[in-house]
Amino acid sequence: MIIQGHEIHSHLKLKTHSVVIGSGAGGGVAAYHLAAAGVDTLVLEEGGYFQARDFNQREEDMMPALYRSGGQQTTTDGMIYVWQGSCFGGSTVINTADATPIEAEVLHHWQQKFGLTELTEESLTASYERVYKDLNVHRLEDRILNRNNNVLLETADRLGYKAGVFNSNRKGCIGSGYCFSGCSYDAKQGTNLTYLPRASALGASIYTDVRVDRIEPLFGGTYRIHASVLERGTRALRLPITIDAERIILAAGTVHTPAILKRSGLDKGLPQLGRNISLQPQLGISAQFDASDKMISWRGAPQSVYMSEFDDNRADHGLGGFRMEGVGGLPGVLGAFSSAIGQEHKRMMQAYPHTHYSALLVPDQPTGTMDWEWGADGKVKPKIHYRPTAEWVQRLKTGMKTATEFLFEAGARQVNYNSAVYPSLTSPDQLSRIDELPVEPGMVQLTSAHVQGSCRIGLDASTGVVNQDLKLHNLDNIYVVDGSVMPTTSSTHTMIPIMVMSDRAMHKMLNP
Repeated sequence: MIIQGHEIHSHLKLKTHSVVIGSGAGGGVAAYHLAAAGVDTLVLEEGGYFQARDFNQREEDMMPALYRSGGQQTTTDGMIYVWQGSCFGGSTVINTADATPIEAEVLHHWQQKFGLTELTEESLTASYERVYKDLNVHRLEDRILNRNNNVLLETADRLGYKAGVFNSNRKGCIGSGYCFSGCSYDAKQGTNLTYLPRASALGASIYTDVRVDRIEPLFGGTYRIHASVLERGTRALRLPITIDAERIILAAGTVHTPAILKRSGLDKGLPQLGRNISLQPQLGISAQFDASDKMISWRGAPQSVYMSEFDDNRADHGLGGFRMEGVGGLPGVLGAFSSAIGQEHKRMMQAYPHTHYSALLVPDQPTGTMDWEWGADGKVKPKIHYRPTAEWVQRLKTGMKTATEFLFEAGARQVNYNSAVYPSLTSPDQLSRIDELPVEPGMVQLTSAHVQGSCRIGLDASTGVVNQDLKLHNLDNIYVVDGSVMPTTSSTHTMIPIMVMSDRAMHKMLNP
C-alpha cells in the first residue's frame, strides 16, 4: 500500500514493528527484506511519489520535484554542488544506472585501517548475487552507447589505456538520455520499480510526502517517531503524524540521517556523528570537436564509459588517482550549471551538438564535517563543511592535464572546464597553464553525487556511529543503511555498495 501525503486528512497515530526512514538504495532494500520476512513494516519518504507518466522530460520541472533542494544543495562555501534524490526511490530514480561494486582494495583498507575484519569480499558475495539479480545488472548494450561516450572508448583503445563499459541496472532501455530526470519508460530499475513495489505487495505500508522530524525513545526499548505530512510542491506543513515502533532503519542519506539523530538528542556518546565525510568531487570538462563530429550527448545512456588507466586503488589508502567518465547531458542542466556568461555562453550552447562532455572524478579522503540548523517549520538546513586537501588539488590538476591531453588526442579543437575564470585550451602545448589555476570558491564549480560518511562504521563509539552490522553503538534496534555508514568513499558510484551493505545488514538482523 502506497499512501501519498495529499491522501492523509487527519493526524495519524500508527503502530508497527519496523519503520524504514527513506526509500532510496538502502531503504528500499531494507523495506523489501523486512516485508519478505513477515515483519510489519512502514516506510516514510519525505519526497513525492512519481511514476513513469509523471516524468515529463522537462528539467525545469523534474529537478525541483526529484532532487533535494531542487539540485541547489551545496557545501557552505558554494564550491561543490551536492546532489541527492528526494522522492519515492530516492537517488536511484535520478542516477545514471551505473552498477559498480566496492573495490577489493577499499575493503582491504577498511580492514587494515579501521579493523573491520567482518567486511570481506566473501561476506558480501551472497548480497551481490541477490542485488544484481533483483536489479537486472548486466553490461550496458552497445546499441545505446552514444558518440559522446564512445570517443573515450576508442581513444583509450588507441592509446593502450584501460577503459570499459559500465554494468547497468536497466531493462529495455531505448536510450532516451533523460536518466537524470527520471525514466519515462520504466527501464531504469531503481527501488521505485523493484524493491518498493515488492515490499508493498508483501504488506509494507509506504507513506510519501512525510518528513521525519525526530525520534523519541519510549520505556521498554521502543520508539515514537514524530513526523510531518508536507504539501506537494510547496513542502508546507499540513498535518502531524506519529508512529510507535520497535525497530527503526534509518536510510535518509548522508546529510539527513545524522540530522534526525542530532535533533532527536540521540547523538550522545557518538562523537563521530556528522564527521568523516567524503564527497568524491568531480569536475566537468567539455571539449569542442569539428562541427561535423556530432557527439549527440543528450541521447543514449548518458554515463556509460569510463577510462580507468589512472586509478590508484590500494589497501593503504583505498580509492585514489583519478578517472574520466563520459557524462552526457541535457541542455538545461548543462546550460544552467555552466560558468560561462553572455556571448561566451551563447557560443558554448551553439556548439552543444559537437561538444563532448566528461566528468573528471577524483576520489577523496573523509575530511568533511556537517552540522545543521532547523527553521521554525522544522525544516533542516544542513551545513556541509568541506575544503579539498592540497594533495587532492594536486591530483585534480594532474587529472586535468591528462584528460585535456587525452581529448586533444581524440580530436578536440578546444577544451573547457566548469569555471568562469579558467582559460579554454586549444593545444596540448598550453597544459602548463593548469598549474596556476586556483581551486577556490568562486573560481571553479565542482559537483558531488556520492556523498558518504557522517555515520561511519567503527569498532566502537569512539571511532564510528554504527557497528559492522550497521546498528547504532549507543542504542538497540536502530540501524543505518545508507551512504553515511561508509568509512571512506566506497566506489566510483555508490548505489550498489549501499544496497549490498543494506542487504547484508538485513540478512544478519533477520537471521541472527
